[in-house]
Order: sequence, then structure tokens, then C-alpha cells
Amino acid sequence: MTAVGQETKLLGGFAASAFAFVLASAICVAAGTFPEKPIKFILGFGTGGPTDIVARTLAEKLSSDLGQNVVVENKTGASGNIATETVAAAEADGYTYLIGANPLAVNESLFPDLTVRFGKDLVAVAAIGTTANVLVVRPALKVHTLAGFVQYARAKPGGVSYATVGIGSSSHLAGVAFDLRAGTRMVPVAYHGGGDALKDLLGGNVDAWFATIPSVLGALKDGSPIALATTGPERSSWLPDVPTVAESGYPGYDVRLWVGMFARKGVPDESMRVIEQAIGRAMVSNDMRTALKRQGIAPSSMSRDEFTAFVNREIERAKTLVAKFKTDEH
Repeated sequence: MTAVGQETKLLGGFAASAFAFVLASAICVAAGTFPEKPIKFILGFGTGGPTDIVARTLAEKLSSDLGQNVVVENKTGASGNIATETVAAAEADGYTYLIGANPLAVNESLFPDLTVRFGKDLVAVAAIGTTANVLVVRPALKVHTLAGFVQYARAKPGGVSYATVGIGSSSHLAGVAFDLRAGTRMVPVAYHGGGDALKDLLGGNVDAWFATIPSVLGALKDGSPIALATTGPERSSWLPDVPTVAESGYPGYDVRLWVGMFARKGVPDESMRVIEQAIGRAMVSNDMRTALKRQGIAPSSMSRDEFTAFVNREIERAKTLVAKFKTDEH
């Protein structure tokens, strides 16, 4: 090779190395500077509720961690769809996220005209936590086991009522899933909130309720209502003596409330990774764990891929349950 050829080769190699160095530096700078402005958490639930409290505690932790304000905006209405559509329509710049829960999976089947779809318009960023419901019954039924309740409900098809806090809520879907597994035919009764549901349960106006655990803990300590089973895959640390539906004769039964973070598809992966890692650090803090525990929520240990797979399974499960109660309505 001539001297000129060697010089050309060296210059070419140097140029390639320089380009690679500049590219790597640019990536590092981009990763190091995000976030450069405040971040928004969009929430489809009202202020003061369990998901709102968790979201605001998480926002405070991330504000401190990332050095930028994290603002929670409550956009209620349309069973959470307004919040979902807001995030799906936001700039894909990594500064707007959805704090989503069960309705995100349910609404794809519940509202056929909903244009936003998980995987196509939204992607998972991080799981935050999960919790089970507890099946409680009014004392006057005089049943103290799940088997006794099933026997009672089977003997009265269409004659046993259970409270819900809305169509497609976890309290509703838990009952629909139970009917499918246990061969019962209960009647859902919708309430505006848990307080009204508990009042009517204790007053004998409704027979049962797949309640959020914190909403009935005080009543359970007083001896009424009666807790028969929890709906998650394992026993609740809040009610360790109460068996799960699954271990009480219905293996595989699993209806949980869950909370996680989502972003519009197209948000840079590096930005989502920064947020995901910050959430991971927040989840091991004492104040975050305390906030979750007060709402009866267990911190999640799912990775982003695992959470994505979990949400996809929830969407498929919801299709079956929504089809079931829509059929029952007719």
C-alpha cells in the first residue's frame, strides 16, 4: 500500500471513530439532560381516592429524584377514557404519562368505539402496585365459608345481589368472573361509592360485595360483614386468615386491582427508562411503601416487559367478562 493509501485509510478510520464518539456523546448528553422541563402525570380518577394518593406520592418522590416538578392532573370522566385519550394525543417527547388502572384494560371491550388501544397507541412504562378485593356478605345470610355462599347462591339463581361501584369496575368484574367459575347467577347493583355500598350491605339491602380491602377493614373488625375470600392469587397481608377464592375450590381465579404507568407510543425508550428507573428507586422508599400500604396496595416487582404481558392478559380476560355481562343484560 502506498503512503497516500495508508494516509487515506488512517484518515477514514479516524473519521469513523470520531463520528462514533460524537454519536455516543450525543446519546449520553441526551440521556443526562432528560428531563429538562416539568413532567405531567394524567390521572382518570378524582382527587383523594387511592390511585390519586399513590400518584401524588409518586410524583413528589420523582420530583425530588429527577430535579424537575412532576404535576398530577386529574381528567375524570368517561370511565377513564378522557385521561387515556389525552395521553395518547400528547407529544411523544417523554413528558406526559398516564397513571392507569384496571379500566384501561376493560374499556377496550366495554367501549367498542374507543380509538385508543394498548400496544398501538399506548405502551407500558412501569408497574406500580396491585391489590385484591375481598368477598364480604351480610351477616343475615348466615354463611361463613365460600362453599356455603356458593350453595346459597346456586339455590337462588337471580336472587342474590352484590354491590359494585360501577360497570366494569373490579368489584363488578370480580362478580362476573365468580359467576362464570362457580355456576352462580348473581345480580349486580351499582353504587356511586364504597360508602353507600357498605351502608346497604350492613343494612341488608344487598347480599354481598367484592370490596376493596381498606374500605371494609373497620367493619370487619367490628364483626360485620363476614369476609369469605380474597380475589388475588395469594392471601392478602391485611387479611392473612381469609383464604383466596382460588384456594377455596376455584384454582386460577384471579381478579386484582392494579396501577401502572403508561406513555404514548413513540416516546423515546431512553426517556421511559429514566422514568422507569426513578419509579424503581421510589418504590423502595419508606414513604412510598407507606402510602401504598395505607391504600392496601402491594408494590409491584414486574419489569416493563412483564407488565406489558400482564396488561395484555388483562385485556384478553376482560373481553370474556365484558361479553358475559353484556349477554346477561339481554
